[in-house]
Amino acid sequence: MAHIANIPMMRLMPMPSTSSNDIRELAFKTAPSASKVEIKRFLETFYGFEVQKVRTLNMKGKKKRHAGSLVAKPDYKKAYVTLKKPLPFSQDLFPFHSTLQDKKNEKVLITQR
Repeated sequence: MAHIANIPMMRLMPMPSTSSNDIRELAFKTAPSASKVEIKRFLETFYGFEVQKVRTLNMKGKKKRHAGSLVAKPDYKKAYVTLKKPLPFSQDLFPFHSTLQDKKNEKVLITQR
């Protein structure tokens, strides 16, 4: 029985190559304590990705002054994951543009009534 750590991971914007519509490398934001092996096992187990390699970067949280005191966001780790088989990339992966277009259409319909 293998223990898989519950790692908080958030996917960052995909980085498609310019030559094709396939994604071969993904970027994730994760906890600073996560190791490369844990990240690889987590992605293979829960998402079924075939991971070739994992590169990590420790990032410091941004610091700002607020009302005379220093406020800092938490540190995090960025993981760049290279997949063995590329994922197909759809332009509607982040349908933000279509959401804005739907809102414009709703406004037009409301004004026409």
